Amino acid sequence: MATTVLALPAAGADLGVLSALDVCDELGLSGLTVSSTTNCLQVSAELYYEFHYGDYKGDLPVLRSGYSGTIDWTDDDGGATDWDSWVDAYLIMVGTAPSDFGPAKVAMELYGYDYAEAQNGVGVPERSLGFDYAYISVGDSTVLTAGLVEESIFNEDDDEAFGWLESFISDETDGVAFDGGAGNYGYEGHAIQLTHKFGNGLSAGIALENLEADGSLIGVVNYASDNLTAHVSLLAGDILDGSFDDIALHSGLTATFDIFKLRGAFAANNSGWWNALASAEATFDMFTLAATIDGTSERELGLLGSATAKLNDSFTVKLAARYLDADVNLANDEGTEVRGRVEYAASETLTLAAEAGYLWAGAAAPSGTQTIADGLLELTWEPGGGFESTAAIAANSIGAYKVSFTASKTYE
Repeated sequence: MATTVLALPAAGADLGVLSALDVCDELGLSGLTVSSTTNCLQVSAELYYEFHYGDYKGDLPVLRSGYSGTIDWTDDDGGATDWDSWVDAYLIMVGTAPSDFGPAKVAMELYGYDYAEAQNGVGVPERSLGFDYAYISVGDSTVLTAGLVEESIFNEDDDEAFGWLESFISDETDGVAFDGGAGNYGYEGHAIQLTHKFGNGLSAGIALENLEADGSLIGVVNYASDNLTAHVSLLAGDILDGSFDDIALHSGLTATFDIFKLRGAFAANNSGWWNALASAEATFDMFTLAATIDGTSERELGLLGSATAKLNDSFTVKLAARYLDADVNLANDEGTEVRGRVEYAASETLTLAAEAGYLWAGAAAPSGTQTIADGLLELTWEPGGGFESTAAIAANSIGAYKVSFTASKTYE
């Protein structure tokens, strides 16, 4: 061994040069990268395609939204034959260099879509190309960001109902909503953000956002540990004209105790609107049980219960029931839905699923008296390499049907 090393001094020196870390390694960046002496460029992309065909019958008139279970019928306004075809494409580039204050970055996402839909054979094409975000940032524990930002510092986490099916209210509001009343509560967009990590899971931030419009002042405090996550976000809108007219709050907390998870969330604004949610989940050897109660200032009350059973490596069974009282001061405006789903993993790459649901809404509900049954058959293929595809057919008892195909590929 010593003889070999002494006989190849030049080769040993070359190996030392080849194994030296470049700027991407020094910054801990991976994926598809291109490096110079001072900068690391990361490149990633995604393309998503979906196609639907059928007779959707327009917005499905169920309770407070046009959505029933996991089957979306709301793409069109109805007609004898409906179809739509959608292409989404993303190209993301992040350039990073070390600085005395921490990593200095420029990040851009070029987003484009090409969409066409038709009702009764009349097509409506639409396409767009532009930047989803384009910003610069610098820092490590303290980060300054400016530009068209990727996301707001306004934290809206810890507000989703546990279980495989959303409650009617959280399905409509996407968790708990702070902007249910009238007003301007804009965020993201053009922004100047300053965030800081204090350590021990505590962080905070302040930002001016929505600066391309009326402007918003945002503050947030976050906490995260192994067993607890929590936040409080505050927003003041209409700051550029000095009025500070629209004030909003979003807060949430998730706690984990062994097999149990508890979650509470509350959102409100100065118009008098509020939206609250409490949810719990328990996970046993093969069962996961979840329950949720939520409500709004519009006297809506929602209940949800769900169960997931992983019977073996191949079969998973899911059951759920949800209830909505559209106005607790009125009679006969309630609605109830029961839904079940069976998933079968035929192989490591192929999953088959069947789903069925039944909904009843009272005469005073937003939809009027309605009973609807629907069903879904779905095939998902994930062969690896970041590729995923699904094929599905859905139908309901009022004569709507939809055949769907999706495909996507990511690389990074």
